[in-house]
Amino acid sequence: MSDHIITYLGRNYSGAVNQNLLWRSGSVFLMDNHRAALWCWQQQVDLYATPHRILHIDRHSDALSANLLSHVNSMPDLRGLSIADYLDASVTLAGSNHPLFRWDNYLSIHIEVFKSTLSGLRFATHGDGDAPNYANKINSAPDELPENLEFWLTGEGPKWIVNVDLDYFFYKEADDNWELMFSEQFIDAVFSGISAARDKGHVSAITICLTPSNFTSGWEACLELSQRAFKLLGIDHPVI
Repeated sequence: MSDHIITYLGRNYSGAVNQNLLWRSGSVFLMDNHRAALWCWQQQVDLYATPHRILHIDRHSDALSANLLSHVNSMPDLRGLSIADYLDASVTLAGSNHPLFRWDNYLSIHIEVFKSTLSGLRFATHGDGDAPNYANKINSAPDELPENLEFWLTGEGPKWIVNVDLDYFFYKEADDNWELMFSEQFIDAVFSGISAARDKGHVSAITICLTPSNFTSGWEACLELSQRAFKLLGIDHPVI
């Protein structure tokens, strides 16, 4: 069964907190802003009680450390929390209210709050952003992904949450335009590996973020890429 978790608002600016899209098909979630990922994970895994591992494929670490303690202290209980209340959650900083969850801090909040159940963290990033406060994090270079992804995800241990931001696949040219930096074969190998591991029962949730307003070529290019990913995952893509 698939559905829009929030009302689709159109191909608008996303930025740090605007959530225009959040769609679900079973254990696979599609969003334009990555800030919703933590809520999606809790829908598939009881993060408070269930050991889990995270594979984070993203240009950025999404592990902002600034004001982390204030954010953690403002963290609502995710169990039974509606998506509206999640997106509306706030933190007070210097006397002003700010959105609690952003595209650049939801993962650092997760690592701190759920450190007792987080059993592994593998990062495939381009090194942008703060390093996560997780001692046993494994870093993986791009050229390791195609041949090893399924192997990593099907190894012994708790099930994985696979978290992908499509900005990982883009690079900025000298003229400031963004283009895909990997071949179709590379992209197919990545999502085929994720799909195979899911089909073998090793993946609890897959969150895919478009990031259409920054670090990519825009909505059209990101949707073309997500459609390719969904085909490999065997899921009908929403009409957007």
